Amino acid sequence: MAHLSSNIIHFSCVLLIFMNMPSNIFSSKILISAIYGEGSHFLAGASLGEGLARKGHDVTMLISNAYEHRLEDPRYANLSFEVFKHPVPPEEVREAFAFASTLVFRDDNIEFFSLMKNMSKRTVDDCEAVVTDKELMLRLEKNDAIIVDITWPCARYIQVVLEEKMKSQRHRTMISLSATNPWSGYLKLGGAPVNYAYFPEISTGFNNRMTFSQKILNIIQTNLIAVVGEQLTPPLYREMGKRLGLRPNIHPIFDMQDFDLHLLNINFASDFVTPLSPSIIPVGGLTVRPLQTLNEELEEFVQSSGEHGVIVFTLGTYLASITTIRPEIVTMFAEAFRRLPQKVIWQLKELPDWELPSNVKAMPWLPQNDLLGHPKTRAFMYQGGNNGFQEACYHGVPIVVIPLQGDQYDVAARIEARGLGKKIEKLELNAEIIYETLTEVIKNPSYKKVADQVSAIYKDQPMSAPDRAAFWIEHVIKFGGAYMRSPANDLTFIQYHLLDVYAFLTAVIVIFLAVVYYTLKFCLTRCCRMIGLGSSRKSKTE
Repeated sequence: MAHLSSNIIHFSCVLLIFMNMPSNIFSSKILISAIYGEGSHFLAGASLGEGLARKGHDVTMLISNAYEHRLEDPRYANLSFEVFKHPVPPEEVREAFAFASTLVFRDDNIEFFSLMKNMSKRTVDDCEAVVTDKELMLRLEKNDAIIVDITWPCARYIQVVLEEKMKSQRHRTMISLSATNPWSGYLKLGGAPVNYAYFPEISTGFNNRMTFSQKILNIIQTNLIAVVGEQLTPPLYREMGKRLGLRPNIHPIFDMQDFDLHLLNINFASDFVTPLSPSIIPVGGLTVRPLQTLNEELEEFVQSSGEHGVIVFTLGTYLASITTIRPEIVTMFAEAFRRLPQKVIWQLKELPDWELPSNVKAMPWLPQNDLLGHPKTRAFMYQGGNNGFQEACYHGVPIVVIPLQGDQYDVAARIEARGLGKKIEKLELNAEIIYETLTEVIKNPSYKKVADQVSAIYKDQPMSAPDRAAFWIEHVIKFGGAYMRSPANDLTFIQYHLLDVYAFLTAVIVIFLAVVYYTLKFCLTRCCRMIGLGSSRKSKTE
Protein backbone atom coordinates (compact mmCIF):
# COMPACT_ATOMS: atom_id res chain seq x y z
CA MET A 1 0.00 0.00 0.00
CA ALA A 2 2.84 2.33 0.90
CA HIS A 3 4.55 1.38 -2.38
CA LEU A 4 1.37 2.23 -4.33
CA SER A 5 1.06 5.59 -2.58
CA SER A 6 4.69 6.34 -3.40
CA ASN A 7 4.09 5.57 -7.09
CA ILE A 8 1.00 7.78 -7.16
CA ILE A 9 2.91 10.67 -5.58
CA HIS A 10 5.81 10.16 -8.00
CA PHE A 11 3.47 10.07 -11.01
CA SER A 12 1.65 13.19 -9.79
CA CYS A 13 4.92 15.09 -9.42
CA VAL A 14 6.05 14.11 -12.91
CA LEU A 15 2.66 15.09 -14.35
CA LEU A 16 2.79 18.43 -12.53
CA ILE A 17 6.26 19.12 -13.92
CA PHE A 18 5.12 18.40 -17.50
CA MET A 19 1.98 20.48 -17.09
CA ASN A 20 4.09 23.47 -16.06
CA MET A 21 6.69 23.07 -18.74
CA PRO A 22 6.63 25.61 -21.58
CA SER A 23 4.77 24.44 -24.66
CA ASN A 24 7.93 24.78 -26.73
CA ILE A 25 9.93 21.77 -25.55
CA PHE A 26 12.48 22.15 -28.34
CA SER A 27 13.88 25.42 -27.09
CA SER A 28 16.54 27.47 -28.87
CA LYS A 29 19.41 29.59 -27.65
CA ILE A 30 18.78 33.15 -28.82
CA LEU A 31 21.09 36.16 -28.61
CA ILE A 32 19.61 39.68 -28.63
CA SER A 33 21.83 42.69 -29.31
CA ALA A 34 19.85 45.86 -28.45
CA ILE A 35 22.53 48.51 -28.02
CA TYR A 36 24.22 48.76 -24.62
CA GLY A 37 21.58 47.98 -22.02
CA GLU A 38 19.83 51.31 -21.55
CA GLY A 39 17.15 53.36 -23.29
CA SER A 40 14.17 52.54 -25.47
CA HIS A 41 16.00 50.12 -27.79
CA PHE A 42 17.10 47.97 -24.88
CA LEU A 43 13.58 48.00 -23.40
CA ALA A 44 12.08 46.84 -26.70
CA GLY A 45 14.71 44.12 -27.09
CA ALA A 46 14.32 42.97 -23.48
CA SER A 47 10.53 42.77 -23.83
CA LEU A 48 11.01 40.68 -26.95
CA GLY A 49 13.41 38.47 -25.01
CA GLU A 50 10.92 38.03 -22.17
CA GLY A 51 8.30 36.87 -24.67
CA LEU A 52 10.72 34.28 -26.02
CA ALA A 53 11.72 33.17 -22.51
CA ARG A 54 8.06 32.54 -21.67
CA LYS A 55 8.00 30.15 -24.64
CA GLY A 56 10.84 28.18 -23.09
CA HIS A 57 13.78 29.61 -25.04
CA ASP A 58 17.17 30.39 -23.52
CA VAL A 59 17.54 34.13 -24.20
CA THR A 60 20.76 36.10 -23.73
CA MET A 61 21.02 39.89 -23.90
CA LEU A 62 24.35 41.37 -24.99
CA ILE A 63 25.00 44.52 -22.91
CA SER A 64 27.99 46.66 -21.96
CA ASN A 65 29.79 47.01 -18.65
CA ALA A 66 28.49 50.60 -18.49
CA TYR A 67 25.04 49.19 -17.73
CA GLU A 68 25.79 45.86 -16.08
CA HIS A 69 23.42 46.75 -13.25
CA ARG A 70 20.87 45.00 -15.46
CA LEU A 71 22.23 41.71 -14.16
CA GLU A 72 20.66 42.47 -10.79
CA ASP A 73 17.41 43.90 -12.15
CA PRO A 74 14.55 41.64 -10.95
CA ARG A 75 12.44 42.64 -13.95
CA TYR A 76 14.74 40.59 -16.18
CA ALA A 77 15.29 37.62 -13.94
CA ASN A 78 14.27 35.20 -16.73
CA LEU A 79 16.93 36.56 -19.11
CA SER A 80 20.65 35.82 -19.23
CA PHE A 81 23.24 38.50 -19.91
CA GLU A 82 26.62 38.61 -21.59
CA VAL A 83 28.64 41.72 -20.77
CA PHE A 84 31.28 43.18 -23.06
CA LYS A 85 33.85 45.75 -21.96
CA HIS A 86 34.11 49.16 -23.57
CA PRO A 87 37.61 50.21 -24.72
CA VAL A 88 37.08 53.29 -22.51
CA PRO A 89 35.98 53.58 -18.86
CA PRO A 90 32.23 52.94 -18.37
CA GLU A 91 31.78 56.39 -16.81
CA GLU A 92 32.93 57.96 -20.08
CA VAL A 93 30.22 56.10 -21.98
CA ARG A 94 27.49 57.25 -19.61
CA GLU A 95 28.81 60.80 -19.73
CA ALA A 96 28.72 60.75 -23.54
CA PHE A 97 25.04 59.81 -23.55
CA ALA A 98 24.35 62.46 -20.90
CA PHE A 99 26.10 65.07 -23.04
CA ALA A 100 24.05 64.02 -26.07
CA SER A 101 20.95 64.74 -24.01
CA THR A 102 22.06 68.32 -23.44
CA LEU A 103 21.97 69.02 -27.18
CA VAL A 104 18.27 68.30 -27.67
CA PHE A 105 17.23 71.77 -26.49
CA ARG A 106 19.70 73.44 -28.83
CA ASP A 107 19.28 74.07 -32.54
CA ASP A 108 22.87 73.38 -33.57
CA ASN A 109 23.02 70.93 -36.49
CA ILE A 110 26.82 71.17 -36.82
CA GLU A 111 27.39 70.16 -33.20
CA PHE A 112 24.81 67.40 -33.53
CA PHE A 113 26.49 66.00 -36.66
CA SER A 114 29.86 66.11 -34.91
CA LEU A 115 28.34 64.17 -32.02
CA MET A 116 26.87 61.57 -34.39
CA LYS A 117 30.27 61.14 -36.02
CA ASN A 118 31.96 60.58 -32.65
CA MET A 119 29.22 58.19 -31.50
CA SER A 120 29.57 56.18 -34.73
CA LYS A 121 33.29 55.81 -34.05
CA ARG A 122 32.54 54.68 -30.49
CA THR A 123 30.03 52.03 -31.60
CA VAL A 124 32.48 50.55 -34.12
CA ASP A 125 35.24 50.47 -31.48
CA ASP A 126 32.80 48.74 -29.14
CA CYS A 127 31.94 46.21 -31.83
CA GLU A 128 35.62 45.43 -32.31
CA ALA A 129 35.92 44.97 -28.55
CA VAL A 130 33.13 42.38 -28.73
CA VAL A 131 34.40 40.31 -31.68
CA THR A 132 38.02 40.27 -30.44
CA ASP A 133 37.04 38.97 -27.00
CA LYS A 134 37.67 35.27 -27.65
CA GLU A 135 36.13 34.00 -24.42
CA LEU A 136 32.97 36.04 -25.02
CA MET A 137 32.76 34.89 -28.66
CA LEU A 138 33.10 31.25 -27.61
CA ARG A 139 30.06 31.68 -25.37
CA LEU A 140 28.12 33.51 -28.11
CA GLU A 141 28.91 30.70 -30.56
CA LYS A 142 26.38 28.46 -28.83
CA ASN A 143 23.39 30.53 -30.00
CA ASP A 144 20.97 29.24 -32.65
CA ALA A 145 19.58 32.66 -33.58
CA ILE A 146 20.73 36.26 -33.37
CA ILE A 147 18.39 39.26 -33.17
CA VAL A 148 20.01 42.51 -34.28
CA ASP A 149 18.77 46.00 -33.42
CA ILE A 150 19.49 47.90 -36.64
CA THR A 151 20.90 50.93 -34.80
CA TRP A 152 23.93 48.86 -33.77
CA PRO A 153 24.55 46.15 -36.40
CA CYS A 154 27.50 44.60 -34.54
CA ALA A 155 25.69 41.27 -34.26
CA ARG A 156 26.08 40.94 -38.04
CA TYR A 157 29.84 40.97 -37.50
CA ILE A 158 29.52 38.52 -34.62
CA GLN A 159 27.98 36.10 -37.10
CA VAL A 160 30.69 36.71 -39.72
CA VAL A 161 33.57 36.34 -37.25
CA LEU A 162 32.09 33.12 -35.89
CA GLU A 163 31.82 31.70 -39.40
CA GLU A 164 35.01 33.01 -41.01
CA LYS A 165 37.50 33.29 -38.17
CA MET A 166 36.27 30.71 -35.69
CA LYS A 167 35.03 28.26 -38.37
CA SER A 168 31.73 27.69 -36.59
CA GLN A 169 29.53 25.16 -38.42
CA ARG A 170 26.36 26.05 -36.53
CA HIS A 171 23.55 27.51 -38.63
CA ARG A 172 22.19 30.72 -37.12
CA THR A 173 18.89 32.31 -37.94
CA MET A 174 19.38 36.05 -38.40
CA ILE A 175 16.60 38.46 -37.43
CA SER A 176 16.56 42.25 -37.42
CA LEU A 177 14.58 44.49 -35.07
CA SER A 178 13.61 48.11 -35.67
CA ALA A 179 12.39 49.66 -32.42
CA THR A 180 11.74 53.05 -34.05
CA ASN A 181 9.34 54.35 -36.67
CA PRO A 182 9.74 52.94 -40.19
CA TRP A 183 12.73 54.09 -42.20
CA SER A 184 12.43 53.66 -45.97
CA GLY A 185 15.85 52.01 -46.18
CA TYR A 186 14.78 49.38 -43.65
CA LEU A 187 11.58 48.62 -45.53
CA LYS A 188 13.59 48.18 -48.72
CA LEU A 189 15.93 45.76 -46.95
CA GLY A 190 12.88 43.57 -46.38
CA GLY A 191 11.82 43.95 -50.03
CA ALA A 192 8.83 46.19 -49.33
CA PRO A 193 7.86 48.86 -51.89
CA VAL A 194 8.12 52.47 -50.72
CA ASN A 195 6.03 55.24 -52.27
CA TYR A 196 7.30 58.64 -51.18
CA ALA A 197 4.05 60.30 -52.22
CA TYR A 198 2.48 59.05 -48.98
CA PHE A 199 5.35 57.51 -47.00
CA PRO A 200 7.01 60.17 -44.80
CA GLU A 201 10.73 59.55 -44.35
CA ILE A 202 12.05 59.15 -40.83
CA SER A 203 12.86 62.36 -38.91
CA THR A 204 10.84 64.60 -41.26
CA GLY A 205 7.88 64.98 -38.90
CA PHE A 206 5.49 64.83 -41.89
CA ASN A 207 2.22 62.92 -41.94
CA ASN A 208 1.08 60.72 -44.83
CA ARG A 209 -0.83 63.53 -46.59
CA MET A 210 2.04 65.75 -47.62
CA THR A 211 1.93 69.02 -49.52
CA PHE A 212 3.92 69.42 -52.74
CA SER A 213 6.77 71.18 -50.92
CA GLN A 214 6.81 68.50 -48.21
CA LYS A 215 7.10 65.78 -50.86
CA ILE A 216 10.15 67.56 -52.27
CA LEU A 217 11.70 67.77 -48.79
CA ASN A 218 10.75 64.13 -48.21
CA ILE A 219 12.74 63.02 -51.25
CA ILE A 220 15.68 65.22 -50.24
CA GLN A 221 15.66 63.74 -46.72
CA THR A 222 15.62 60.20 -48.11
CA ASN A 223 18.66 60.82 -50.31
CA LEU A 224 20.42 62.79 -47.56
CA ILE A 225 20.05 59.87 -45.15
CA ALA A 226 21.38 57.49 -47.81
CA VAL A 227 24.41 59.63 -48.65
CA VAL A 228 25.33 60.72 -45.12
CA GLY A 229 24.57 57.30 -43.66
CA GLU A 230 26.83 55.60 -46.19
CA GLN A 231 29.68 57.99 -45.41
CA LEU A 232 29.27 57.96 -41.63
CA THR A 233 29.42 54.37 -40.37
CA PRO A 234 30.11 51.77 -43.13
CA PRO A 235 33.67 53.03 -43.82
CA LEU A 236 34.50 52.58 -40.13
CA TYR A 237 33.17 49.02 -40.20
CA ARG A 238 35.15 48.30 -43.38
CA GLU A 239 38.32 49.48 -41.64
CA MET A 240 37.48 47.21 -38.72
CA GLY A 241 36.93 44.32 -41.13
CA LYS A 242 40.36 44.89 -42.67
CA ARG A 243 41.99 44.83 -39.25
CA LEU A 244 40.23 41.56 -38.47
CA GLY A 245 41.00 40.00 -41.86
CA LEU A 246 37.35 39.64 -42.89
CA ARG A 247 36.11 39.57 -46.49
CA PRO A 248 35.84 43.13 -47.84
CA ASN A 249 32.29 43.08 -49.16
CA ILE A 250 30.50 42.97 -45.78
CA HIS A 251 28.05 45.82 -45.28
CA PRO A 252 26.65 46.48 -41.78
CA ILE A 253 23.20 47.44 -43.08
CA PHE A 254 22.67 46.14 -46.63
CA ASP A 255 23.63 42.59 -45.65
CA MET A 256 20.46 42.52 -43.56
CA GLN A 257 18.45 42.00 -46.75
CA ASP A 258 19.50 38.35 -46.51
CA PHE A 259 18.13 37.99 -42.97
CA ASP A 260 15.33 35.52 -42.32
CA LEU A 261 12.96 37.96 -40.62
CA HIS A 262 12.49 41.66 -39.91
CA LEU A 263 10.50 42.86 -36.87
CA LEU A 264 9.04 46.36 -37.02
CA ASN A 265 7.70 48.02 -33.85
CA ILE A 266 4.57 49.57 -35.40
CA ASN A 267 0.84 49.01 -35.25
CA PHE A 268 -1.36 50.26 -38.08
CA ALA A 269 -4.05 51.24 -35.58
CA SER A 270 -1.86 54.26 -34.80
CA ASP A 271 0.86 54.30 -37.48
CA PHE A 272 0.60 55.39 -41.09
CA VAL A 273 -0.31 52.58 -43.47
CA THR A 274 2.40 51.34 -45.82
CA PRO A 275 2.72 48.02 -47.69
CA LEU A 276 5.02 45.40 -46.17
CA SER A 277 6.62 42.28 -47.59
CA PRO A 278 5.92 38.88 -45.95
CA SER A 279 9.27 38.91 -44.12
CA ILE A 280 8.49 42.21 -42.33
CA ILE A 281 6.26 41.60 -39.32
CA PRO A 282 4.61 44.51 -37.46
CA VAL A 283 4.95 43.96 -33.71
CA GLY A 284 3.90 47.33 -32.31
CA GLY A 285 3.54 47.35 -28.53
CA LEU A 286 6.53 45.22 -27.54
CA THR A 287 6.89 46.95 -24.18
CA VAL A 288 3.19 46.62 -23.27
CA ARG A 289 2.86 44.03 -20.53
CA PRO A 290 0.18 42.86 -18.08
CA LEU A 291 -0.46 45.50 -15.45
CA GLN A 292 1.29 45.18 -12.10
CA THR A 293 -0.07 46.66 -8.88
CA LEU A 294 1.55 49.97 -7.97
CA ASN A 295 3.45 50.11 -4.70
CA GLU A 296 1.42 51.32 -1.74
CA GLU A 297 2.90 54.82 -1.62
CA LEU A 298 2.41 55.47 -5.33
CA GLU A 299 -1.11 54.01 -5.35
CA GLU A 300 -2.03 56.26 -2.41
CA PHE A 301 -0.76 59.32 -4.30
CA VAL A 302 -2.73 58.33 -7.42
CA GLN A 303 -5.93 57.74 -5.46
CA SER A 304 -5.54 61.11 -3.72
CA SER A 305 -6.09 62.81 -7.09
CA GLY A 306 -9.84 62.19 -6.82
CA GLU A 307 -11.93 62.81 -9.92
CA HIS A 308 -9.22 64.98 -11.51
CA GLY A 309 -6.86 62.05 -11.94
CA VAL A 310 -3.13 62.07 -12.68
CA ILE A 311 -0.77 63.11 -15.48
CA VAL A 312 2.26 60.94 -16.24
CA PHE A 313 5.27 62.99 -17.33
CA THR A 314 8.69 61.86 -18.57
CA LEU A 315 11.29 63.14 -21.02
CA GLY A 316 12.90 59.72 -21.35
CA THR A 317 15.66 57.79 -19.63
CA TYR A 318 18.55 60.09 -20.51
CA LEU A 319 16.74 63.35 -19.74
CA ALA A 320 15.56 62.20 -16.33
CA SER A 321 18.64 64.10 -15.09
CA ILE A 322 17.37 67.36 -16.55
CA THR A 323 17.60 69.06 -13.13
CA THR A 324 21.38 69.30 -13.50
CA ILE A 325 21.34 69.68 -17.30
CA ARG A 326 18.76 72.45 -17.72
CA PRO A 327 17.42 73.60 -14.30
CA GLU A 328 15.40 76.45 -15.85
CA ILE A 329 13.28 73.90 -17.74
CA VAL A 330 12.46 72.12 -14.49
CA THR A 331 11.26 75.44 -13.09
CA MET A 332 9.11 76.01 -16.17
CA PHE A 333 7.33 72.67 -15.88
CA ALA A 334 6.85 73.06 -12.14
CA GLU A 335 5.16 76.43 -12.65
CA ALA A 336 2.74 74.89 -15.16
CA PHE A 337 1.97 71.87 -12.96
CA ARG A 338 1.26 74.07 -9.92
CA ARG A 339 -1.81 75.49 -11.72
CA LEU A 340 -3.31 72.10 -12.63
CA PRO A 341 -6.01 70.36 -10.57
CA GLN A 342 -4.50 66.99 -11.52
CA LYS A 343 -1.70 65.27 -9.67
CA VAL A 344 1.52 64.88 -11.71
CA ILE A 345 3.92 61.92 -11.56
CA TRP A 346 7.26 63.11 -12.96
CA GLN A 347 10.32 61.04 -13.83
CA LEU A 348 13.13 63.07 -12.30
CA LYS A 349 16.37 61.58 -11.00
CA GLU A 350 17.62 64.60 -9.04
CA LEU A 351 15.31 66.92 -7.12
CA PRO A 352 15.86 70.68 -7.43
CA ASP A 353 17.12 72.64 -4.43
CA TRP A 354 13.63 74.12 -4.00
CA GLU A 355 10.38 72.39 -3.15
CA LEU A 356 8.23 71.00 -5.95
CA PRO A 357 4.48 71.81 -6.01
CA SER A 358 2.39 69.72 -3.62
CA ASN A 359 0.54 68.05 -6.53
CA VAL A 360 3.79 66.74 -8.04
CA LYS A 361 5.52 63.47 -7.16
CA ALA A 362 9.03 63.04 -8.58
CA MET A 363 10.49 59.57 -9.10
CA PRO A 364 13.83 58.47 -10.61
CA TRP A 365 12.10 55.63 -12.45
CA LEU A 366 8.47 55.24 -13.47
CA PRO A 367 6.46 52.03 -13.83
CA GLN A 368 5.27 53.68 -17.04
CA ASN A 369 3.16 50.87 -18.46
CA ASP A 370 1.39 50.31 -15.12
CA LEU A 371 0.69 54.03 -14.68
CA LEU A 372 -0.66 54.41 -18.22
CA GLY A 373 -2.98 51.48 -17.61
CA HIS A 374 -4.30 52.94 -14.35
CA PRO A 375 -7.93 54.17 -14.55
CA LYS A 376 -6.96 57.44 -12.84
CA THR A 377 -4.51 58.46 -15.59
CA ARG A 378 -5.87 61.37 -17.66
CA ALA A 379 -2.93 62.28 -19.91
CA PHE A 380 0.59 61.29 -20.84
CA MET A 381 3.14 64.05 -21.54
CA TYR A 382 6.50 62.91 -22.88
CA GLN A 383 9.21 63.39 -25.50
CA GLY A 384 7.81 61.16 -28.24
CA GLY A 385 9.59 57.82 -27.94
CA ASN A 386 8.06 54.95 -29.90
CA ASN A 387 7.66 52.63 -26.89
CA GLY A 388 5.74 55.24 -24.90
CA PHE A 389 3.57 55.95 -27.93
CA GLN A 390 2.62 52.28 -28.29
CA GLU A 391 1.91 51.95 -24.55
CA ALA A 392 -0.30 55.06 -24.46
CA CYS A 393 -2.20 53.85 -27.52
CA TYR A 394 -2.72 50.42 -26.01
CA HIS A 395 -4.09 51.85 -22.76
CA GLY A 396 -6.14 54.60 -24.44
CA VAL A 397 -4.44 57.63 -22.87
CA PRO A 398 -4.47 61.06 -24.62
CA ILE A 399 -0.99 62.43 -25.30
CA VAL A 400 0.88 65.72 -25.13
CA VAL A 401 4.14 65.25 -27.01
CA ILE A 402 7.26 67.43 -26.90
CA PRO A 403 9.49 66.00 -29.67
CA LEU A 404 13.17 66.62 -29.02
CA GLN A 405 15.06 64.77 -31.75
CA GLY A 406 15.05 62.19 -34.55
CA ASP A 407 12.00 60.00 -35.01
CA GLN A 408 10.21 61.68 -32.09
CA TYR A 409 8.97 64.25 -34.63
CA ASP A 410 7.45 61.38 -36.61
CA VAL A 411 5.65 60.09 -33.53
CA ALA A 412 4.33 63.62 -32.95
CA ALA A 413 3.01 63.68 -36.53
CA ARG A 414 1.15 60.41 -35.93
CA ILE A 415 -0.32 61.68 -32.66
CA GLU A 416 -1.69 64.82 -34.28
CA ALA A 417 -2.83 63.14 -37.50
CA ARG A 418 -4.75 60.48 -35.56
CA GLY A 419 -6.25 63.02 -33.15
CA LEU A 420 -4.64 61.31 -30.16
CA GLY A 421 -3.28 64.51 -28.65
CA LYS A 422 -1.33 67.70 -29.27
CA LYS A 423 2.29 68.69 -29.91
CA ILE A 424 4.37 71.38 -28.20
CA GLU A 425 7.46 72.60 -30.06
CA LYS A 426 10.53 72.38 -27.82
CA LEU A 427 11.74 75.88 -28.78
CA GLU A 428 8.33 77.35 -27.88
CA LEU A 429 8.13 75.83 -24.41
CA ASN A 430 6.85 78.00 -21.60
CA ALA A 431 4.68 77.44 -18.53
CA GLU A 432 1.58 78.93 -20.15
CA ILE A 433 1.72 76.73 -23.26
CA ILE A 434 2.31 73.62 -21.13
CA TYR A 435 -0.67 74.43 -18.91
CA GLU A 436 -3.01 75.30 -21.80
CA THR A 437 -2.08 72.22 -23.86
CA LEU A 438 -2.53 69.80 -20.99
CA THR A 439 -5.86 71.41 -20.07
CA GLU A 440 -7.06 71.20 -23.68
CA VAL A 441 -6.12 67.52 -24.09
CA ILE A 442 -7.72 66.54 -20.77
CA LYS A 443 -10.93 68.56 -21.08
CA ASN A 444 -11.66 68.06 -24.79
CA PRO A 445 -13.43 64.66 -24.99
CA SER A 446 -12.46 64.11 -28.64
CA TYR A 447 -8.90 63.08 -27.69
CA LYS A 448 -10.08 60.49 -25.19
CA LYS A 449 -12.65 59.18 -27.68
CA VAL A 450 -9.99 58.59 -30.34
CA ALA A 451 -7.59 57.09 -27.78
CA ASP A 452 -10.25 54.62 -26.62
CA GLN A 453 -10.98 53.59 -30.21
CA VAL A 454 -7.29 53.03 -30.98
CA SER A 455 -6.93 51.10 -27.71
CA ALA A 456 -9.82 48.83 -28.65
CA ILE A 457 -8.14 48.00 -31.98
CA TYR A 458 -4.81 47.29 -30.24
CA LYS A 459 -6.50 44.89 -27.83
CA ASP A 460 -8.61 43.13 -30.45
CA GLN A 461 -5.71 40.90 -31.55
CA PRO A 462 -5.27 37.12 -31.35
CA MET A 463 -1.98 37.52 -29.46
CA SER A 464 0.19 40.18 -27.83
CA ALA A 465 3.05 41.85 -29.69
CA PRO A 466 5.81 39.90 -27.86
CA ASP A 467 3.93 36.64 -28.49
CA ARG A 468 3.48 37.50 -32.17
CA ALA A 469 7.17 38.25 -32.48
CA ALA A 470 8.03 35.02 -30.64
CA PHE A 471 5.80 33.00 -32.96
CA TRP A 472 7.52 34.29 -36.10
CA ILE A 473 10.98 33.91 -34.59
CA GLU A 474 10.20 30.28 -33.75
CA HIS A 475 8.81 29.84 -37.26
CA VAL A 476 11.94 31.03 -39.06
CA ILE A 477 14.19 29.07 -36.70
CA LYS A 478 12.28 25.94 -37.78
CA PHE A 479 11.77 26.64 -41.48
CA GLY A 480 14.00 29.58 -42.39
CA GLY A 481 12.75 32.77 -44.00
CA ALA A 482 13.98 32.30 -47.56
CA TYR A 483 10.49 31.50 -48.84
CA MET A 484 9.26 34.91 -47.62
CA ARG A 485 12.16 36.85 -49.08
CA SER A 486 11.16 39.31 -51.78
CA PRO A 487 13.08 39.07 -55.08
CA ALA A 488 13.11 42.88 -55.15
CA ASN A 489 16.57 43.01 -53.58
CA ASP A 490 18.02 40.84 -56.37
CA LEU A 491 17.09 43.42 -58.99
CA THR A 492 19.13 46.40 -60.12
CA PHE A 493 17.69 49.91 -59.95
CA ILE A 494 16.88 49.72 -63.67
CA GLN A 495 15.20 46.33 -63.38
CA TYR A 496 13.24 47.18 -60.21
CA HIS A 497 11.71 50.29 -61.75
CA LEU A 498 11.21 48.55 -65.13
CA LEU A 499 13.27 51.22 -66.85
CA ASP A 500 14.59 48.65 -69.32
CA VAL A 501 11.04 47.53 -70.13
CA TYR A 502 9.82 51.10 -70.54
CA ALA A 503 12.86 51.89 -72.69
CA PHE A 504 12.14 48.88 -74.89
CA LEU A 505 8.44 49.71 -75.24
CA THR A 506 9.30 53.34 -75.95
CA ALA A 507 11.75 52.24 -78.64
CA VAL A 508 9.12 49.94 -80.18
CA ILE A 509 6.55 52.73 -80.23
CA VAL A 510 9.04 55.21 -81.67
CA ILE A 511 10.10 52.74 -84.36
CA PHE A 512 6.47 51.93 -85.16
CA LEU A 513 5.55 55.59 -85.42
CA ALA A 514 8.66 56.23 -87.51
CA VAL A 515 7.71 53.39 -89.88
CA VAL A 516 4.14 54.69 -90.13
CA TYR A 517 5.39 58.25 -90.66
CA TYR A 518 7.87 57.38 -93.36
CA THR A 519 5.46 54.95 -95.01
CA LEU A 520 2.76 57.60 -95.18
CA LYS A 521 5.31 60.16 -96.31
CA PHE A 522 6.51 57.81 -99.05
CA CYS A 523 2.95 57.03 -100.17
CA LEU A 524 1.93 60.67 -100.17
CA THR A 525 5.07 61.61 -102.08
CA ARG A 526 4.35 58.93 -104.70
CA CYS A 527 0.74 59.98 -104.97
CA CYS A 528 1.69 63.62 -105.37
CA ARG A 529 4.22 62.74 -108.06
CA MET A 530 1.66 60.62 -109.91
CA ILE A 531 -0.92 63.37 -109.70
CA GLY A 532 1.66 65.91 -110.84
CA LEU A 533 2.77 63.66 -113.70
CA GLY A 534 -0.83 63.08 -114.80
CA SER A 535 -1.56 66.80 -114.80
CA SER A 536 1.49 67.62 -116.90
CA ARG A 537 0.60 64.98 -119.52
CA LYS A 538 -2.95 66.27 -119.74
CA SER A 539 -1.82 69.86 -120.26
CA LYS A 540 0.60 68.76 -123.03
CA THR A 541 -2.20 66.86 -124.82
CA GLU A 542 -4.40 69.93 -124.76
